[in-house]
Amino acid sequence: MAETQTIVSSWHLVGGRPGGTVSALAFSPAFAQDQTVFAGTLAGVHRSEDGGQTWTSASFGLSSPFVEAVLVSPTFPKDRMVLAGTREGGLFRSFDAGRTWAPVDLWGTRPSITALAASPAFAHDQTLFAATEGAGVLRSTNGGKTWNPSNFGLLDLTVLALAVSPNFARDETVYAATASGIYRSPNGGRAWRLIGEAMGELVVQCLALSPAFAEDRTLFAGTEEHGLLKSTDRGQTWRQVNTGLTNLCINAIAVSPRFAEDRTVLVGTAGGLFISRDGGETWTPLPGPEAVLTLAYSPDGRLILAGAPHEGVFRSPDGGQTWQASNTHLYGRLVVGLVLSPAFAQDQTLFTVSLEDGVARSTDGGATWQLTSQGLPTTQLPALVISPAYPEDRTLFVGGSGGVFRSTDGGETWALAGLADTEVRALDLSPAFAQDRTLLAGASEGRLFLSTDGGTTWRALSHPFAEQEILAVAFSPHFAEDRIILVGTVQEASPQKQRTINVWRSESAGERWQCLVSQPCSGRWVTFGLPPSYRGGGTMFIGIDHMVLRPMAAAHLGYKGTRQLWTAEKIAKATTAVVSLAVSPAFDQDQTVYAGTSEGVFKSTNGGLAWRPLNEGLENRSVVKIVLPPQYPQTREVLALTLGGALWHLIDRP
Repeated sequence: MAETQTIVSSWHLVGGRPGGTVSALAFSPAFAQDQTVFAGTLAGVHRSEDGGQTWTSASFGLSSPFVEAVLVSPTFPKDRMVLAGTREGGLFRSFDAGRTWAPVDLWGTRPSITALAASPAFAHDQTLFAATEGAGVLRSTNGGKTWNPSNFGLLDLTVLALAVSPNFARDETVYAATASGIYRSPNGGRAWRLIGEAMGELVVQCLALSPAFAEDRTLFAGTEEHGLLKSTDRGQTWRQVNTGLTNLCINAIAVSPRFAEDRTVLVGTAGGLFISRDGGETWTPLPGPEAVLTLAYSPDGRLILAGAPHEGVFRSPDGGQTWQASNTHLYGRLVVGLVLSPAFAQDQTLFTVSLEDGVARSTDGGATWQLTSQGLPTTQLPALVISPAYPEDRTLFVGGSGGVFRSTDGGETWALAGLADTEVRALDLSPAFAQDRTLLAGASEGRLFLSTDGGTTWRALSHPFAEQEILAVAFSPHFAEDRIILVGTVQEASPQKQRTINVWRSESAGERWQCLVSQPCSGRWVTFGLPPSYRGGGTMFIGIDHMVLRPMAAAHLGYKGTRQLWTAEKIAKATTAVVSLAVSPAFDQDQTVYAGTSEGVFKSTNGGLAWRPLNEGLENRSVVKIVLPPQYPQTREVLALTLGGALWHLIDRP
């Protein structure tokens, strides 16, 4: 059940590591008046209302954070519509300038959207195009309400880029780039034909047309390995124009809005930015990001923005001559974990782990951060744990596709501890780690490992869930006495059975197992919340989909022949994901639990019976992790890590 009381406690932004991978940029057509621009990142959409100088998260309602394409409606001042195409999540639409989003029905599917384009005459013809991975081109002629495949003649259905003629109202010309060449449609996307056959099967990643296309018939194509191609006959013939380019992987092209006069073109490559002032014939390198994924000119041509991998947005107000990073409050990193020092009240130390660049540390409560990844591989690292005795032993562990890595100097340096070449997805430490040196690691293919010597050697545990993927592992707060281990797994759907999340418990440190919960679900996540007094019986919490499960009071554990029954409280709407739970250290007295979800933070003060939102001031509602410092009963501090890596702080006064 949900409560609706007004909450007076307010969150405030502490800090984070600005930047991240920016894969799409789109200006408002009324930019001169509203100064609005959107950035698509691997952590959702961000919006700026001051020309890209500062940003706010604008992702509420996006169920997929990996944004590949953004399109601002040509009639944005009137309809406030923005489209976002995501990887493996389909298409989303907003009618309030990105403040809220809803999925667009694409015939029951959610393909990866790689590019979006609109007719320049959108106000009259309402025509939009979406490029997909594997489903070709989708077309809408009613402003994005409905979409239909538009693939006649298109032999490659993975489309990487789209370009619409500036004179579309008359010539109805559209171009589509694929890994096997470029296609042109002369009738608004209803039929396609491969052009420039002499090019061979080049992987074309981006396209751009001259604003004066009707007169100069000029377009550019960026390839993966062969640099830039230029055509001056609407794409019938092409030639390479790479003089001065020192990197031939072209990721983005931006043609000046005043191209007919200034002949200026920019390209973003895997090796940085280049500019041409002679229509693309010769190129000069520019200062700026080391690599570029996307480029965009403001409608008046005065401002240029570049999106980079890891480095965020770069801004040039002078035609590309100078560039500066412009990432204030743009948090677009794939940060997936947060841990606090047990002595947080004194040392103010926190660590995060990112799938992009490893571990970062803050020693001022999250205001500033530094990377501390020396010795870590560049592979993804999804699991991070901190020793319960960290103030004394300075020990942390991180797990990923290269195994388990250990630091004994507060994250300064790391070394492989064990499980080399094993894809580790979940880690936990015994609460008595200082004494028993025990770790648990969940790995790919349902493998579970236990170490009792601080990670130096590992033993594979036998169990009944070998064919399931391990999502989470946890020790009981009193593992030294009760030997309880919890494991959350996902069993994928089959023709006979829906996907299920299963929770397993061992009371023998992994020797024997029983299934506690088998819950049908739509998502692939599970999280545990264990009160300090948990010893196998009594209250515990499990987050699955939009629900928090807890044992029913009438059920009894430990008697042969009985079965634990569970009740599930739906704390938000069905599309919400409960991804993190935090139980008060004084739970026996205050009965308080917090849930971090894709729609913000929820709180229960009666042991999970009822929940209420706690989101005042929380601009980004996509919470990745919620953590309570050990001193919570005294300080009432709550910390929330949101999608992209921003850290938020709350004093939750009773």
